[in-house]
Amino acid sequence: MSFKLSIVAPSGKIFENTVDSVALPGAEGAFEVYSMHTPLISTLKAGRARVRRGDKETAYEITSGILEVDLEHNVTLLADQATPVQ
Repeated sequence: MSFKLSIVAPSGKIFENTVDSVALPGAEGAFEVYSMHTPLISTLKAGRARVRRGDKETAYEITSGILEVDLEHNVTLLADQATPVQ
């Protein structure tokens, strides 16, 4: 199963698509979000957000931010800055 992930920075929307999982640098430790994750709000520290879709992985370097998983299991990452890693 997949879920909708949006990565948003002050400069605008960086990423929006359905994904299988996202691994994040939480302020209290790294964690991963999968489909049907329970609703939550978490602060993020600087690090790498790894987005998986099928057998492909894309990474974004973030400085800090907030992650929300809403009641419909959509995930929004609000980052101070998010840069795709090449």
